[in-house]
Amino acid sequence: MSDSVTNLKPGNGPPLPFTTFDDISVELAKRWILKGLVARGETSSWIGPPGSGKSSLVDDLAVHCAQGRDWNGHRAKEACGVLILALERADLHMRRLAVYRQRDKLKGLPIAVASYVLDLLNQACVRTIIATVQAAEARFGCPIGVVIIDTYNKGVAAGGGDEDKARDQNRVAANLRRVQQKIDVHFALVGHTGKNEDRGARGSNAHLGDVDVMIQISGKETVKAARITKANDQAERDLVTFRLKPVMLGCDEDGDPIDVAVIEAVTGSGAATGAKLTKPEKAGLRELHECIADQAEPPPSDPHCPPSAKGVSLDTWRERMKKRSVINGKGERSQFKRIKDGLCEKGRIGIWDEYVWPVPTVTA
Repeated sequence: MSDSVTNLKPGNGPPLPFTTFDDISVELAKRWILKGLVARGETSSWIGPPGSGKSSLVDDLAVHCAQGRDWNGHRAKEACGVLILALERADLHMRRLAVYRQRDKLKGLPIAVASYVLDLLNQACVRTIIATVQAAEARFGCPIGVVIIDTYNKGVAAGGGDEDKARDQNRVAANLRRVQQKIDVHFALVGHTGKNEDRGARGSNAHLGDVDVMIQISGKETVKAARITKANDQAERDLVTFRLKPVMLGCDEDGDPIDVAVIEAVTGSGAATGAKLTKPEKAGLRELHECIADQAEPPPSDPHCPPSAKGVSLDTWRERMKKRSVINGKGERSQFKRIKDGLCEKGRIGIWDEYVWPVPTVTA
């Protein structure tokens, strides 16, 4: 050992805890809340442009987690409490949750909504989040498993931070990790995409580097698609195709209806015929039909996919389009995405997980 090491003075503080090589446990299974998607101690990011339904999607997620119900093909491993830190539009979250309570006759779900503009750059937010989680747990008598922050961008800006700066993004990420060192929760962060949606989350890519799972919502027309665009230990894949369905919650003081939009998964049980297809979309749909004629694959056993649906994997469809030069060159990935999303938005295909099938058109 060198003199530079042996002559080091003892530190003034306690050492950091560590695990030695031989003490590393082989039982390192994740503590899933929803298997394959939401795990305790991890962070997910749910991004999309304004009006894409990202907050509606996480509210639906919250209701399922609170009931311990499977969600879009992901098996529920536990029922847990959910805390929604609504940094903006708390009233919308509460109206949507009221729709679930009224429509589905639910009662006593351990979901709490806190309306407060929280400065996520300030380390004091660590104590605030932990205290709020503990207060909710005391109220419900069960542990909180998921903490939703909507929107994450507002939490960065609240303390004068700049989401374009890696420094500020990393300070927020460090504070959220400090929370997870104290309490065993999953953070679901709701955020925005930039002007160019293909580039993902708005601001510094330090955010992308920190989260465990990134879900991006796209679709400017009726049908939306949520896709996992980054995950630490799984492939990119489509998560769910959905539309926003208005549900009447009640009437206001003038007797006019109060409508609230909640998500409805697209099941592929009929497509509108009004929207015209582009030439690439027509070619992509043709290749999908030919793929199925050659090698139809059995549908997944999930209620969102009709048992009668005949389709193939997205990879099979993509490879077919490459061979037929429907997509080609360096931009083939974005070309495939545009075709897939366009057909999905126009109701011409159904997607579940990695399975895709054509939706029969219906006439009036």
